Order: sequence, then structure tokens, then C-alpha cells
Amino acid sequence: MSRFRILRVNNTDPEKIGKNNRFLYAIYLVLPSLFLLSFNFGHFWGLSSTMKFLISTPFLAVIYFIILKKMRSTIDNLKSIGELEITQSCIKRRLGDIITEYHFQSIKEIKLIKHIPATRLRDSKSRYFSYILKIAFRNKPEVSFVVADRSVDHNHGISLADTMRTLKKIVHFDVIIEL
Repeated sequence: MSRFRILRVNNTDPEKIGKNNRFLYAIYLVLPSLFLLSFNFGHFWGLSSTMKFLISTPFLAVIYFIILKKMRSTIDNLKSIGELEITQSCIKRRLGDIITEYHFQSIKEIKLIKHIPATRLRDSKSRYFSYILKIAFRNKPEVSFVVADRSVDHNHGISLADTMRTLKKIVHFDVIIEL
């Protein structure tokens, strides 16, 4: 079906990095509302519209720049270390020269968790740059990977979330997608 890059996170808890970036993304989305509120509160202080705009705009631009720079630096720190190929019969993990196959008969559950939101349109098809993919087995411990959203093959046109939705239709185990 598709191949995706496996990413290395320079932290022991990749979920924490994802939560921090999603929090910054939420602030990024709320800032225009705060700009309008500050602009309207300037009326109570007797400021003209031009003065309110001159005070609010540079402050908003600096905050936008700082938040966007922080979010993009997190994405730039992710390094590709291998590939994860999802086929119709198994999942293949390639890390360097080592290829590991996880056959669908041994998998109990696959869970896809959102990780880092995308800051550019070209980075993602489904609003997230990366996901955490957890695979629970019937008789082995659980493994997890940080996986990029865009496929390596198919000219980057297929997202990981789309592949998981397709996989959900053809396999007999649970495929949980938390988006």
C-alpha cells in the first residue's frame, strides 16, 4: 500500500513534545481573537483607530513570529531514521539494514495518535506533520514509532491517516485512529 518515514525524536517522551506543539498551535489560532479584543478595548482608553492598530499589530506580529519559529524548530529537529511500509499482509519496518516484519495475524491492535501539527501546507495532507503509531501484539510487548504523515512513494499524495482508514476496512483487528 504505502511507505512512510520513521522519525527520531530527541526526547524520551515524544507524546510530551506533541502536546507542547499542539498547545503552541492552539495559542497561534487564538491570537487573532486576542488582537480583536485588544483593538476593541482601545476604544475605552480613548485611542484612535490608527493608534490602536499601530500598537496592536507589532505586538501580534512578534508573538506570531516567536510561536511559529518554535513550532518549526521542533519539526526541523525530527530526523528520518527508517521507513515503515504498510502492505496488505504485514507491516515492514526498515531501520538501516534491519528489516522487521509484523504480520497481521500477530497484531491485536494498531493505534494512530496525533503528534505534531503541520505549520506549512506542503508538510501535511491531514493537518499533522507526524503521528505516533502504536502496535499491540497478542504475545509480545507493544512497539511505537513516530511516523511522518506523507508517504514516501505515490509522490507524497497519500497520508498516514488515509492509509489507516483503508487498513481498518481490510484487517480483522482493531485500528484506532485518534485525530
